[in-house]
Amino acid sequence: MDDALFSRAARATGAVAFSLDLDRAHFSGPVGEIGLLKPDYRMDDIIDMLAPGDREDFTAALVSGDIDLRVRMVGEEGAVRYLRFIGSRAGDESLTGLILPAGRFSIDARDQLDRETRVTDAVEDGEILAHYQPIIALETGRLAGFEALARWDRPGVGIIGPDDFLALADDLDLLGRIGDQVRETAARDLAAWRRSVSGAPLFMAANASVGELLADGFADRLIAAVTRAGLRAGTYKLEIAETEIMREPDRAAAVIAELKAAGIQIALDDFGTGYSSLSRLDEFSFDTVKIDRYFVRAMSASASAAKVVESVLQLAKHYGMTVVAEGIEDEETARLLAEMGCDYGQGFRFAGALAPELAAEIVKSGLPGRIRPPSD
Repeated sequence: MDDALFSRAARATGAVAFSLDLDRAHFSGPVGEIGLLKPDYRMDDIIDMLAPGDREDFTAALVSGDIDLRVRMVGEEGAVRYLRFIGSRAGDESLTGLILPAGRFSIDARDQLDRETRVTDAVEDGEILAHYQPIIALETGRLAGFEALARWDRPGVGIIGPDDFLALADDLDLLGRIGDQVRETAARDLAAWRRSVSGAPLFMAANASVGELLADGFADRLIAAVTRAGLRAGTYKLEIAETEIMREPDRAAAVIAELKAAGIQIALDDFGTGYSSLSRLDEFSFDTVKIDRYFVRAMSASASAAKVVESVLQLAKHYGMTVVAEGIEDEETARLLAEMGCDYGQGFRFAGALAPELAAEIVKSGLPGRIRPPSD
């Protein structure tokens, strides 16, 4: 259908007609109703007006034969609109069709779009960083390693914890990029710290969701990052939550085997929150089990929680795994866990997640009254 015919259809329905290809966008009809000031735009400019969470689907639609897509678009005057693009492509011609209103603008919608934009920009600008929580050898009190955790260093605000941005990043399909950045940075930082303190037997742990683990190229990227950093086998651990890994255990097991063959150890995170994996521990050949913080914090006041911790320790020893207790908040809990045979611990009794420069200082000097350095 030619542009004149689409224009007549647009006038009859009150819609805006469009003609789109990979480089340009042409609109006809009441373009002001969708927040535009002219009929012709570069396609990149139109994509930039879309909500970050809608851009990937819109870009994919540009190369398809048909489009029926609802998006949020910020007009040139700054207002947010819900729009529906409906159209098709004839042969090699441009994608043509109509834009219809698809809902009312609300303040909540504008706030959501602003949050999406801020998180997307933070990833692009390198504001999502790795911070490091120390992991302590409970028997000696010495620094044994770190867990790398994502933090947002937002200009003018400060450090923002993961609960305030990771869920939204996941919705925007940014979690994989953030995870890759944190895991690669962690490998580089560990290599630098091991060089700075000769003979320091430090390890690094970093997290991945099962979605990341099963994504195309995940194992290759992680193995390459660890190899580039020059880390010895066994010094880098990948943590995967118990409830996560049981979503697709067979596929996960294949990737885990590939990582272990390259010298990357595997830790089962948040153990105790789901019991479906108890009978399958030996199939995954985990190197480390991390006891969920709920049981660690409750063990001093709850006999049942203490029993869970004791059972996990016995089970781990049976399978030749080391154990890390999360959420240690006081000296008494650390002492009790050490007496029970727990290998490592982490929590605010020792330190929270630290900026890289502070973590480097602890590698060299420890933290008086809390953490002994890895070696004297």
